[in-house]
Amino acid sequence: MVTTHQIRNVLRVYGNQLKKRSTLVQESLEPDRMHKDRVNISSEARHRQALNKMSERVISQIPVPSDRGQAAESGGLPGSGKGGAE
Repeated sequence: MVTTHQIRNVLRVYGNQLKKRSTLVQESLEPDRMHKDRVNISSEARHRQALNKMSERVISQIPVPSDRGQAAESGGLPGSGKGGAE
């Protein structure tokens, strides 16, 4: 005699196998094109972000004189160590 519990287990396992099979079929129809695109976009974005960070650091390290006349009179830019007492 087959119990309802056994029938439910068989149907559950069969349903899980069908889901796995449909997933495998979809993946085989669509090659790794989607995955490659994600990786390429991600590396491009990472590269762009690194360039932005570096440019922000360089720009933040450039001294901004409060008065251009002072920098010309002292013989150098503020923070450069040339001329003028800082």
